[in-house]
Amino acid sequence: MEPPAICFDRSFTEVFDDIINTLLTERAQTEAEYDAFIEFGERISDQRLTSPSCSHADISGRAITAHQEYAQPQAPTRLNLIRSAYQDTVMNLPFYTDEYDDTYFESISEEFGSEIATALTTPECFGPTALNALFNRIETAKSERQNHIDACDRERDSIETAADRLIPIDQELSTLTTVNFDLQSFGALDAHHNRLSILTDHCESAAQTRQETIRKHRDFYTISQEDMDVTAYFYREYDITYPVLAMCSDLTARITRFRERIERTVISSPE
Repeated sequence: MEPPAICFDRSFTEVFDDIINTLLTERAQTEAEYDAFIEFGERISDQRLTSPSCSHADISGRAITAHQEYAQPQAPTRLNLIRSAYQDTVMNLPFYTDEYDDTYFESISEEFGSEIATALTTPECFGPTALNALFNRIETAKSERQNHIDACDRERDSIETAADRLIPIDQELSTLTTVNFDLQSFGALDAHHNRLSILTDHCESAAQTRQETIRKHRDFYTISQEDMDVTAYFYREYDITYPVLAMCSDLTARITRFRERIERTVISSPE
């Protein structure tokens, strides 16, 4: 199910709940992928796949290398076992089709690289070197998932910090919608105006903190400014790429409108 659009006609509590649920789903799916790659690696560690003899003599006494043995008729069987293991683990995750919707070759190309994908689908190219490279790429895939899980946790911490700062501002501004500034004394209007200035500072501080978190994400993943950063990836299905920054902007705009109303009231009030 796609996450809802970020609509600021809802309370910020609801918006932040949606964001956190998105992160929890992303983390759960990434953890499931991590576990699937572990299971895949264990499945293909079976002795049928990993313990061919290094060499043996044929009836003529000539040595047959391990590479030659892999290229013998059992190679298709080994590749079928690998394919079945991959399809039964990684590609069998309940969300796989919705998230990726690709073929076996496309999937292994994305995960392990085109050379390994070719080796895993071409018996003549399959041998111990390709198998060892596959195991190395499985470890890389697991490491990438673990890094993404850690990123999900860091992002959730950042979102919860932002929620603690922005939700009270949203709630305070909501109460101001019921205030009739025309009936307020000059002292009350001045107090409101000063308070709004403080809230503006809080919004700017929250936005700066959030931008710093986004920068740290980019630095951790060594992402260029032209590439999609992990923060944008988290909210790729939303209609706003950086929802927290958008909320800061929304609050700042609302504060500005209140301040302008107060200033107009003060100017138009009789002395």
